[in-house]
Amino acid sequence: MTLTQVAQHAGVSTSTASRYLRGQLNVQPETAARIDAAVAALDYRTGSTGRVARGSRAGTSAPGSSARGTGVVALVVPDFTNPFFTTLAEECADLAASRQIPLVVAVSGKHGERNGGLSPLIGGTDVLGGLIYLGMSRTDERLARAVADGLPVVVIDEEIDLDLAVDTVTVDNYGGAYQATSYLIQQGHRRIAHVAGPSELSTTQERKRGYLDALADAGLTADPDLIRHGPYTEQFGASTFPYLTRPGSAPTAVFVGSDIVAVGMLGAAELHGIRIPEDLSVVGCDGIRIGQWLRPQLTTLEQPVAALALSAVDALERAMARREAQESAGNGGAATGFEPARTVLPLHLVIRGSVAPPSA
Repeated sequence: MTLTQVAQHAGVSTSTASRYLRGQLNVQPETAARIDAAVAALDYRTGSTGRVARGSRAGTSAPGSSARGTGVVALVVPDFTNPFFTTLAEECADLAASRQIPLVVAVSGKHGERNGGLSPLIGGTDVLGGLIYLGMSRTDERLARAVADGLPVVVIDEEIDLDLAVDTVTVDNYGGAYQATSYLIQQGHRRIAHVAGPSELSTTQERKRGYLDALADAGLTADPDLIRHGPYTEQFGASTFPYLTRPGSAPTAVFVGSDIVAVGMLGAAELHGIRIPEDLSVVGCDGIRIGQWLRPQLTTLEQPVAALALSAVDALERAMARREAQESAGNGGAATGFEPARTVLPLHLVIRGSVAPPSA
């Protein structure tokens, strides 16, 4: 018999059954009776230690559990090749440590392909106390199953298409892109390219929309040939020049949807005989630290990483508190009467040396 079967037999979530049996959760007497009856009826036992020992109903934690009783929190990121994800993970880890919340980091892969390690983590809601999810896939069904099973979840940075009752923390990608493109227009540029991320992502779509609206509001017509979509990698950035340097149609400026892509462009510019910013002005997005060490230094839309992490951790603690209240009420941790909150933070344009007025 598995713990999931015990939970189903008792009519509670796997998390509720697990934490009750470990002595980490107080529940209503009738809920406790249902779980105890399910354990007895199914003869549920752990692999090597016999029947699961139930702890004190006064809420004393089992050995090795969190001092706050929250359980382990997981942060899911697409990869660590992009410094933006690394910096965000560091901020979240520092905040969790300051609040005595144990945190682990899982890497999902850019398209959620690393199922071997991620699915057991998300699916094992008896292990997790909560999840901060930053993915590059807008339809992760593992996330939907975890939320349905009562796991507290906060989605950050990239919006998802699933109809889930979870808090989200994002940035104003549209407003930031509009600001960056308008800045290039103010510098005198009229042919402005946009090197964008994967077309299916919400961040890509909002940044592209801001770019197009800024051009339109300035009376400029967007050239479809100057819009390139690709992955958020240096290699993609370096590969864009053959498309952007065609005689008679070359842009004088480019708004890049990711700093890591802009790094690839700055690194490859000299190979194509392009001087930055004399021949091509470049504005990136994310504000990664390496941008200020490039030559020229990268003008960028800076992400409020510290505020993103703080908002995410705060939202997750509220979600975990809601689950505690629901579980104590004996309904298995399912959210009732909850209106998800959506936090949108501003991007900040940092002006450095990679932008100049177009040459004659």
